Amino acid sequence: MRQGMLLLAALMCGSASAQVVNKCVGKGGAVGFYSGPCPAGYQQAKTWDAKPEPPPSNDELWRRYYARKQGQADSRYLSHLAGTSQNGASGHRIRSDGARNPSACEAAKASRESTLATAGMSRTYELLQQLDASVRESCK
Repeated sequence: MRQGMLLLAALMCGSASAQVVNKCVGKGGAVGFYSGPCPAGYQQAKTWDAKPEPPPSNDELWRRYYARKQGQADSRYLSHLAGTSQNGASGHRIRSDGARNPSACEAAKASRESTLATAGMSRTYELLQQLDASVRESCK
């Protein structure tokens, strides 16, 4: 009795994990995909077992999370450089004749030093690149 129950449970679990997909072609070339038999007026063109995709692993979920965060950070940085960031200004001051304001260069350097002091030893290479690029752009 116990073996029969185990066999029945095993058969039920095995059939639940895979589905059969039928490609059915009707008159006029209409194509439909069904998990059951083809409806009247359709001919079965192909059949295959469709296994559901397994859920992503924990490592894959973390990889996606960090990729999304990196993309958001890159987007914010590029928006800042383009002057289209949500806070409005790009931080560059341009005189009416088109030349850069010398005080903008000094302000960018002071801002870089302040940010580095705040970050302390937790500064990253990306942060250093961003700060240096900002100073370089302001001091052209």
